[in-house]
Amino acid sequence: MLSLSRYFAGFFLIVLSACTTLPQTSPTGPNFPSPDVENPGVIIIAEPILTPKAADPIPAPPPPETEPPAVPVYELPNEFADLDGWLWSDIDAALSSFRKSCESWAQADQSALLNPNLPQYGRYSDWQDACDGALAATNPHRFFEAHFTPIQQSTQTEIDGLLTGYYEPEIEVRLSPTQEFHAPILAKPKSLKVQNLPREKLTAISSRVIAYGRPIDVFFLQIQGSGRLRFKDGNIFRAAYAGNNGKAYKSIGKILVERGELTLEKASKDAIEDWMTRNGRKAARALMNENPRYIFFTEQKIEAGEGPRGAMRVPLTAMGSIAVDPRYHPYGVPIWLQTTLPQSGGDFRGKQQSILVMAQDTGNAIRGPLRADLFFGSGQAAGERAGVMKHRAQWSVFLPKALALKNGPKPIS
Repeated sequence: MLSLSRYFAGFFLIVLSACTTLPQTSPTGPNFPSPDVENPGVIIIAEPILTPKAADPIPAPPPPETEPPAVPVYELPNEFADLDGWLWSDIDAALSSFRKSCESWAQADQSALLNPNLPQYGRYSDWQDACDGALAATNPHRFFEAHFTPIQQSTQTEIDGLLTGYYEPEIEVRLSPTQEFHAPILAKPKSLKVQNLPREKLTAISSRVIAYGRPIDVFFLQIQGSGRLRFKDGNIFRAAYAGNNGKAYKSIGKILVERGELTLEKASKDAIEDWMTRNGRKAARALMNENPRYIFFTEQKIEAGEGPRGAMRVPLTAMGSIAVDPRYHPYGVPIWLQTTLPQSGGDFRGKQQSILVMAQDTGNAIRGPLRADLFFGSGQAAGERAGVMKHRAQWSVFLPKALALKNGPKPIS
């Protein structure tokens, strides 16, 4: 497969092109990103992640658009034996992730469609047998083979799409400010007036301080929208998204590229941090303040093995969850990706590999029927792999057998 990773000199897409839910425009559903934000090839340009609260209900599908996007074209149903790598794939994470999808679906009206705009995915009740089977399943391969039919997807112009990666960072913090750790991580202010202040006006006196970190770490924590805070005594808590100041996001990476300070190929997180170090604390602060958007956090205990919650309101599973464009795919469905995956940090070439994941998140740069962002997990090692993940991927959606039979194949036209 063709690798486009050369456009990433080591950072990302961790800008978490994934997990972005923008401010609400209606009481029934999220306001999904506007089509003009569509350039995942430029790092640190996407909106920051906005992780929903655990108590939020199942998210509503995006509102209809004046010009609906072209839907994916379904090819003839496949056999599992036709899926490249299926027999020897490790899909334990996928089964765990699917169970989380089922836990969310159990809260829904079972007679409702997963997404009214995508009737081919059926109703929640159409997935109930599979969810019941998942609870008792001990062999993931036999479970998915017994309950699903893989449906290969393409569009009129593409047989595959772009797959990138994201992760949950872990940063070192302190309870009190020091010379090194002096940037506050703020809880959401009680005053709306204070909450709406631009970044440069928000300080440690603006709201309750959760912890203090290095300025560059705190800044990129806000771009991610969620992360782990590691204190000096070894305790680790999650900083989960709690709100924002309502200001537009502006990429500091893009600013440095436009000024000629960095080239696009070298505009990585490390390069930006190096620029800040070379130019001093004052210049670094001024650069970060050019992005007026500010993210507020709340503390959460970390359950063993649980990732941050994505747009579906379930904990993401490392190598078992992806962010998708919800105009094309309902949250929770299984998707088989034939792609290339980095085996370690710096592995731009990667290894051809297939992976089964659940659509459980979305993102500002995740636009289109065959576009996805793979969640690599938490911490530095996950971040190093996510940072070099940018490859093509072929898609097969798993539909419950009865639903696949009812829909029937749709020829390419």
